[in-house]
Amino acid sequence: MQALTPLASRYLPWTHFALRPSGVVAVLNDIAVNRRQHVVECGGGVSTFFVGRLLRDREGHLFTVEEDEDWADLLRHELEKEQLTDRVTVIHAPIREVQLRTGTFPWYSDAVVERLVGRREIDLLVVDGPVAEHEPHIRYPALPYFYESLHERATVIVDDIDRLGEQQIVKRWEDELGLSFERRFLNGIAVGTI
Repeated sequence: MQALTPLASRYLPWTHFALRPSGVVAVLNDIAVNRRQHVVECGGGVSTFFVGRLLRDREGHLFTVEEDEDWADLLRHELEKEQLTDRVTVIHAPIREVQLRTGTFPWYSDAVVERLVGRREIDLLVVDGPVAEHEPHIRYPALPYFYESLHERATVIVDDIDRLGEQQIVKRWEDELGLSFERRFLNGIAVGTI
């Protein structure tokens, strides 16, 4: 939390869904050290604000994809209060079936998130959504969906690696895409580099 103090301008609710403070620091470090400019975050929350605040004085933009419309509206409202809307865009994408080459899966509506794919410019992908309490593998589509849009040296950070579902997802990504993830269980995250 001390490392986050310079970016903590006001109180934000820190729920059990949020990245741990050390996970947020890992995201911010990656942005600062690697000069990330095109960040996509699956699942918005307290991390959205810390990333937005860091980007306030830097080049770059954060696109946050959120399945809950009320939460997305709250995030937008609070981002407006902090004058961060020029650095952060919240995209409401309800859960729908998405078709990947490996099958059909519940995930964010690809009709909504398809505008984030295309050129290989996403240089940081943070996977902390959709909510996985009732569907432990609902986050699997994130990397296959965005993989072709990732910059050649992009970083992928997955939250909740202490849960079995996320461990299985990361292992599947490693097997299918040939990546290697560092599991940081104390921070609750896994980190992979393209």
